[in-house]
Amino acid sequence: MKRHLSSILVLIVFISFLSSCASVYEKQRKEYDTLASSVSAASYAVIGEYGDTIPPDLDADQFMKVIENKIPSEYFKQLKRYSLDLKPKGTYYLLLVIDQDSKSIVLFDYSCTPEVDGLILLEPNKYDLNNIDSYDPCKTLHNFENGIAIYAVSNCLFLVENLYT
Repeated sequence: MKRHLSSILVLIVFISFLSSCASVYEKQRKEYDTLASSVSAASYAVIGEYGDTIPPDLDADQFMKVIENKIPSEYFKQLKRYSLDLKPKGTYYLLLVIDQDSKSIVLFDYSCTPEVDGLILLEPNKYDLNNIDSYDPCKTLHNFENGIAIYAVSNCLFLVENLYT
């Protein structure tokens, strides 16, 4: 009988431990999702402020000043919990969100896309942070848009040329 009671007690402690781990994970996941939403909202605010011309000297402090009253206060507070590093790239920027304790990047985002680009904590082995520019979707988008423009111009010239011959 004592053996069964101790087994049951061990099982109860184990189940309690597992449920507390799950609730900690859920809380961290919710905070991370809020962080990702905060970064997306901030991107819209900055693009609303500057359009397609991101100032070459835009830094994290200016970034926070621009977004302060343009995103929900919960999002602003969430961003203030982290160190930010902003790298202007002409028509867009790269935002690095850095954990203040570990000094490691937890998320990165190129502002040209509506969704956050690098959810590092969800997929830690997916990203090579030494080559973060290799994940830049804006280079591809910019090249694609230029290709369409060149194609459209060449087709118009072809049509005009054929119209007069």
